[in-house]
Amino acid sequence: MPAKGSVAFSVEQWNRKLLQPGWAGDLADSEVEFIQRELRCHPHLRRKWGYTGSLLRGIPLPATTIRGVAVHGVN
Repeated sequence: MPAKGSVAFSVEQWNRKLLQPGWAGDLADSEVEFIQRELRCHPHLRRKWGYTGSLLRGIPLPATTIRGVAVHGVN
């Protein structure tokens, strides 16, 4: 059985990979929600995902847009 700390690290490592545009592919609803929360909290991550002012103006990020960036990345 893996040590408790190693399981937490692998989850954290997975979450970091999930936040890379173009890496995740097809996302589950819970993964989209996770990415939306992280994008709201981190301006540098929003820029990495190609969102500049939309969150600052309070415009929600549609799940379809997030899914598209997760599959294709940012051009």
